[in-house]
Amino acid sequence: MTALPKPNPRLRLAVLFAIPLMFCIVFFVVNTVAERNDLQLIRLQSLNSGIGKLRSFANDAEVGIHGFLITGDAGYLATLDGVNSRLDSYVDLLGNRSSLDARLLRQLERLITLVQQRVDDANELLSLQRQQGFEAAFEEVKSGKSRQTMQQIRGLVDELQATVSTQVAGRLNRERYLTRWTFLVFLFGTLVMLVVLVWLYQSLLTYIDSRDRAVAQLKDLNLDLERRIGERTQELQHFNEELQQFAYVASHDLQEPLRTISTFTQLLQSRYKDRFDADAEEFMGYIVSSSRRMTDLINGLLALVRLRKSGQPAGPVSLCELLEEAKVSLQAAIRENYAEISSRNLPTLVVDRLQFAQVFQNLLANAIKYRREEAPRIVVEGSRESTHWTISIADNGRGFDQEFAERIFGLFQRLHAREVEGTGMGLSIVKRVVERHGGRIWANSTEGVGSVFYISLPVSLEARPVEVAGQSGMPSISVAP
Repeated sequence: MTALPKPNPRLRLAVLFAIPLMFCIVFFVVNTVAERNDLQLIRLQSLNSGIGKLRSFANDAEVGIHGFLITGDAGYLATLDGVNSRLDSYVDLLGNRSSLDARLLRQLERLITLVQQRVDDANELLSLQRQQGFEAAFEEVKSGKSRQTMQQIRGLVDELQATVSTQVAGRLNRERYLTRWTFLVFLFGTLVMLVVLVWLYQSLLTYIDSRDRAVAQLKDLNLDLERRIGERTQELQHFNEELQQFAYVASHDLQEPLRTISTFTQLLQSRYKDRFDADAEEFMGYIVSSSRRMTDLINGLLALVRLRKSGQPAGPVSLCELLEEAKVSLQAAIRENYAEISSRNLPTLVVDRLQFAQVFQNLLANAIKYRREEAPRIVVEGSRESTHWTISIADNGRGFDQEFAERIFGLFQRLHAREVEGTGMGLSIVKRVVERHGGRIWANSTEGVGSVFYISLPVSLEARPVEVAGQSGMPSISVAP
């Protein structure tokens, strides 16, 4: 099968999202710088306006005091009063001056000081006029002190406005530069995004096409595999049938020489009884018992072979009837050992009648065989739960160590060695029959007290009467779903 290409879509998606993120960061940085530049430009423009306003305050103070002194008209003093009331508040409104460079800041503070000085001079002249008259005030004006202050203010204002204009021009140039680069970055980012999108689209198309080809190949391989599995299954079925037939025939053929050995050994014992000594009698007894044991083992193997076949068609069977049939088959052992067998609440289930009869017969035979000195007491009971029926077979026999509760269901597994006759195949057959019906079997036991074997079967094996189509009132049996 051709391996799928490895386009590594995670890496490509990461690149796809990283590029916009990178350009977003670049845009953010550029916009931040542009915003700072705009803010600084606004501050410079506001500062330029404030410088002009400060000069107008100085001019208003000069015009107000000189107009009053020359004409004696108190209306000029309104201009001076306006300057006195607005100057301090306007200086405060100039805002944060910490962002200005040191030279510009020193010049601005010097201008504010000169303007305040010019206003103070005007106020002093007005106070002098009121105290000493117009002549004293004119004499003070002639001294030229106020004129010198105004010349300094005009010179400093021109210098400040020239400096601010230069910085404003620089900020405007920087703004145009940032705008140009912002556009270039946006254009480049858009082109890169288009390239990445096309690249990702082509990669996805390639991956989807490769995946579709791989899926088609996988379907072809699955069809081929299913065909091979079908052929192999048929071969195994044929081989299994041949193997079962071989085991069945071989088991029958093996029993014939065993019967011959056993029969002629018994003839020797009966006809030549007086001619053999005790050792010979003992040896012939070993031959007969071993032949019988071998026959039992072969019969057990035959039973396992039969289990591998399909068995009889399953139909509704009363487990009470199967238990009675098993009791009839074991009648001799029951009477000989004075066994008591009781049952209650056993259901009717759709099972293989012969196989489940064997189940009850094997379990009852074990309960009688592995008894204690007292007479066997066996209780077979059924109980229904939501999903399964549980059949328990409890006895008061020898019991066994719970450690071996799984081992006893293995083939040829025996816990009591040769002290009790048996092949070690009965419980293995029981387990296979139960599992063929979709159930399971387990055991709980205590040595010297007894054992309880549990069989769990699904409730889907229950049988219930339904009405046959076209025959009203005539009951029939169907399997519960």
